[in-house]
Order: sequence, then C-alpha cells, then structure tokens
Amino acid sequence: MSDDPLQCRHTVWRGRQACVLTNELVQFTHLNGGGQIPEFCFRGDPDSNPFWIPKWKLWEPTRFRPAIDTARFGPRSTGRLLSAIAGHSLCLGIFGMPSNEEIRTGAVLHGEAGVRPWKPHIATHDGSAEIRFEVRLPRSGVVFQRTLSLARDESVVRVRETVTNLFSSDRFIQWQQHATLGPPFLDPGESSISMPGLKGVTDPNGYEGCELLAKNAEFDWPNAPAARGGTVDLRQPFRVPGTGFVAGVQVDPRREFGYVCAVNSKQQVAFGYLFARRDFPWVAIWEENLARQDPPWNGREQARALEFGASPLPLGREQTLQRGNLFDTPTMLRLPANGEISANYAMFLARLPVAAQPVSDVVCTESSIDLLAESGELTCSVPARDIRMCVTTTKAHP
Repeated sequence: MSDDPLQCRHTVWRGRQACVLTNELVQFTHLNGGGQIPEFCFRGDPDSNPFWIPKWKLWEPTRFRPAIDTARFGPRSTGRLLSAIAGHSLCLGIFGMPSNEEIRTGAVLHGEAGVRPWKPHIATHDGSAEIRFEVRLPRSGVVFQRTLSLARDESVVRVRETVTNLFSSDRFIQWQQHATLGPPFLDPGESSISMPGLKGVTDPNGYEGCELLAKNAEFDWPNAPAARGGTVDLRQPFRVPGTGFVAGVQVDPRREFGYVCAVNSKQQVAFGYLFARRDFPWVAIWEENLARQDPPWNGREQARALEFGASPLPLGREQTLQRGNLFDTPTMLRLPANGEISANYAMFLARLPVAAQPVSDVVCTESSIDLLAESGELTCSVPARDIRMCVTTTKAHP
C-alpha cells in the first residue's frame, strides 16, 4: 500500500465490498452493493462519522432470500433494502413505496438503486482521488452514474450524478439523497440541525401510530405542529423517545444554494451537504426514535434523515403526482426522452472552534464553504477549491 495519504482503493467494510477515499484529513467509504455511503470521518476519529449504522447485521442486498429473510428484515418490498441500508442511500425513480401492482412484480422501497450492484472504477489524479460508479436500473429504464472526488488537504467530497433515460419518451421521476445520520454523532443533548427552510408540511399518513407531529399540517420552518398540541423545533433531534415523524421542507427559493448541516457541539464537529437549490428544492426529514418494534428495528434505532431532493415527502409517484406542486415548487423531475439530467453536490466535515455558536447558515464562496453563526459571524471556513463552480450544474441535456 502506498504511503501517500491521498488514496482511492478497493476495501471490505463489515464484510461488504466497498471503495474508500482518503487524504491527510478524512476517510470516506462507499459500498458497491446498493451504493450506500456508511462512513465519512476525520482520520483517527471514528466518532466524527455522522452516518447512521443500524444495529442489525448488514449484508449485500443480493443475498436477500424472501423465503428465509423476511422474518429478520420484513417483506421483500422493504426487507431487501433494510438488509443493506446504512448512512446515505439513493432513492431514484421512486421516493417511498411502490404501488401494490409494482410490489407484486418485485419492486422495492425507494426504487432499485439501493439493492442492485454498482460497478466501481477507481483512479488517482494529480492532487485528487476519484471513484466512478455506474448502475443499470432495468425496472426504471435508466442508467445512473455517480462520481466522487477527494482533493489533497480538503475535508470535502465532491459528487456528480447523472441519470440517463433509456426510453424514447419523457418520464417524471423522483430523485432523493436519503442521507441518514445517527449516534454517536447525532445526540439529543449535543447536536443540532440547520437548513435554509421556508415552508413545510407533515406526512398525511402520520407515523404508524407513534407520530410526534400532527398529520398533513403545514408549518413555517423550524416549528412544526405536534400531534398532542404545541410545536416541535425540528432543529433538535431525538426529543421524545418512542416516536417518529416525516416532514417535507421547502428550501428557500430565494437562495442559489441549499444545504443541510448537523453539528455536535461536544465533538466540535460539523457535517453537511451543499447543493444547488434548483436541483434539489426539498428536504424530507425522517426521524425514527425508538418507535418501531417490528424486526429489524426492534425498538432500538435512532436515526434522523435529511433527505434533500426533488420531492417533499416519500409518498411514491402516484400520490406525489396527484398532489402536484407544493408552495409553487415542483415535486418531481422531468427526464427527457433518450436524454439525461445531472446534479452536483458536496459533503463536508469541519472542525469548529471551542465555544463556537450554533451554525445558522452555510455559504458557498469561490474557494470555501463558510459556516456562519446566527449573528452572521464566520464560525468556520472549510477550504474547497472552485467549489462554487463544482456545485453549480446544468440540469438537462436532451
């Protein structure tokens, strides 16, 4: 193995095939089976990894056998994904459950990207390391490509994604980054969430009888109506054990760039994503806080997802189309016939100064990602060469 800290190599993560990017500062792991991202942390500091890793044993999604594994993970429509899910997962084509007819033909929760093998190609260039993945999704009729790069001396991973339509007809699709955080990084007493939210709506279906929030209610970020009266500040995770919720939040349309950011004040670490608002105008927030008792959850999981993307809620295609635009914002993407759409985004880690104020805004400059306090003062600047240009994208290429 090379002594150079800037590396891109194949590896094994908890028994699963993966690729890893490293430099002087950080380590980043991406799984081949299902395309999940379970790890992004400062080197030598595993607790700085923000991502949720389920307590149940994970394996390659291709191992799932309905006749044997449904008792452990649930029915095939959800269990196949849950057998492999960790951290950041991709929802493509559909965000939420497929229709009953689709389930009968083998469709799964959030689409097939999270359960199919992704083909990796690794390379190291002058000053950066790169992984390029491709996965064909025959049910969806698309090819998906994701390229991730890490430069020297930066704690920023740049991501470019492209969806190519194999059909000679226009399609309307959902495209969501299911970024799920968890303990020890996400802690009810030490952590907070920020994003440039404007208006929001809660899920019309509640949360399986354990909902923290009122059903199908509109609100102004960050205060959502509670199921039992009053409001809940959605910037604070895991406040009421035994509950969960789903809510969709509009990214402020006056902004060029959106973001989601989580801070652990005890660790003095911030983690987040930066993206173009025109690409991903919504953040769906999901929280599971020791509520689900069925396998594989078993009442043991705490997870908070900040799912930035094209849709406000994981309601599937039919319900999302029926509900139409929300707050004058589209809720699905048009994929042109035999064309493609692309989006760029970045994920970052930052060390915060002692006694730093909570992060209230994230700003993209030409060469850095700046974290600001509520006062507007600069809390931390994360170096990132040409980051504004990298995150800005052109959406359609018919």
